[in-house]
Amino acid sequence: MGKKRVIVWRITQTCNMTCKFCSYSKEVIRQRNDANLEEVERVSDILGKYKQKTGEELLISFIGGEPFLWEPILNLSKKMAMEYGVEISTTTNGILLASREVRKTIINYFSEIVISVDGFEECNDDVRQCVGHFKTVSENIAKLVQEKREAGSNLVIKVNTILMRKNIGQFEEFCEYLANLGVNEITFNQLGGYDRPEFYGDNRLEPMQVAQLIERLPHIRERLSKYGFIVHGSESYLERILLTTENRKNPIIECNPCSWFWFINENGYISPCSYTSYEYKYDTKQIKSLEDIAQVELYYRELRQCKRSKWCEDCYCTQVYDKFE
Repeated sequence: MGKKRVIVWRITQTCNMTCKFCSYSKEVIRQRNDANLEEVERVSDILGKYKQKTGEELLISFIGGEPFLWEPILNLSKKMAMEYGVEISTTTNGILLASREVRKTIINYFSEIVISVDGFEECNDDVRQCVGHFKTVSENIAKLVQEKREAGSNLVIKVNTILMRKNIGQFEEFCEYLANLGVNEITFNQLGGYDRPEFYGDNRLEPMQVAQLIERLPHIRERLSKYGFIVHGSESYLERILLTTENRKNPIIECNPCSWFWFINENGYISPCSYTSYEYKYDTKQIKSLEDIAQVELYYRELRQCKRSKWCEDCYCTQVYDKFE
């Protein structure tokens, strides 16, 4: 059996927060689209049947915007988990976890939930422009942890954090806080500059900060392993972050496009990553049968020979560098 097939599906561009670093902040004036439910259901059914036929592991990870603002997400997730045994994940800002119905659905039908928290209260609430967000989300996580235990669920509760100049120095303490709260795992991204360049310059990571994290990370992992807490991020992922802080590019020659990882945006375009959706525009409507699943990888392998994306000259795709290892 090969690598698990992962479908990251952006189902909405709508959000209920005003994060300074994000292009989906509700204060940003822009067009906002939602995925078409009928098309999402149609393609999901084909993917589910493909999983059943091949025995291939399949994870569908819904992102946004704020995915829980897309009303059909709960029923669709239940269906995919129950009918096809598909693993379901969602990345959320955690506000709507206040709903018992949402928490119950997550506990019963999701394989993992990823909650975005950017360090402790001082940093998180500032960059998200939401006083009380850290406290509210911590309380919602505590409820989720308790209800998960009561249900005997195997749900993985994960936090993803954006590392930036003002919070990276507290990363170890933040991980310990999450472990004590009952969170199972943490992943991290470096602050990026494409979405909100006006915020990036004064808040981007510095080389020395990343070098110190790289040196310290083995100890952090070992110390927190006593909680059963996992800190993700491979050596190559950390090296990619360091290169960025040093303003050095990292071209990618081979990423095995769409062999195991698909990104699907709200307009139904499948691509090897979120950067190339509109450059290649491979529409989900081209997926009409189980046989068409394999054609996506073949299409992108051939396309890379004649139409290499500009993004490949300085690749930022986190899955290429094993962010989740």
